[in-house]
Amino acid sequence: MNSRYLFLSLALITSLIFGGCGATGATVVGGAVVYGGYKGATDERSLGTMVDDSVVSITVKIKMIADNVVKARHIDVDVLKGVVYLIGTIESLPQKKMATDIAKGIKGVRRVENQLLIGKTDVNQISNDIILTSKIRIQLLTDMDIRSTNIDVDTNNNIITLTGIVNSKEEKNKTMVIVQKVAGDRKIVDNMAVGS
Repeated sequence: MNSRYLFLSLALITSLIFGGCGATGATVVGGAVVYGGYKGATDERSLGTMVDDSVVSITVKIKMIADNVVKARHIDVDVLKGVVYLIGTIESLPQKKMATDIAKGIKGVRRVENQLLIGKTDVNQISNDIILTSKIRIQLLTDMDIRSTNIDVDTNNNIITLTGIVNSKEEKNKTMVIVQKVAGDRKIVDNMAVGS
């Protein structure tokens, strides 16, 4: 085991132990955010499934950070019931393929949905994406019929991706309407699942 992988593993374990279980489940490791999944008290998944998904997510992210080809800094790894969603922007097709291969090689992965965009993202675009994501999250938080803690919102190059579990088709439809109002004519990728 190389020293970089060992260091990242120890940093992650330490931050998980001492960082507690916040609402976001996000942990910063080596300059990248490792997101353990949807840890809301209203999550439809069983505790075992949530733990399994978190382990898969963290393992995929650590392996990508340690890989020499994949630049994992702009890759978000979301996992729902063993399905890995790779979301973000990377520089080349070989990086995209390697990200898929890394995720497929992790125990517990049922399927990989590689939604990575190939291209460059500048600071202005990153800022615009962060602002748009924040606006969407605020609108979802203000609606009492939507369990927004179960929905991850990612924006990359003006493409909005929604990943999570909602309680019903009505909640999913209402979420899409709210996001569309904020997003305008931007593309929305719907990775939301209904029910458990």
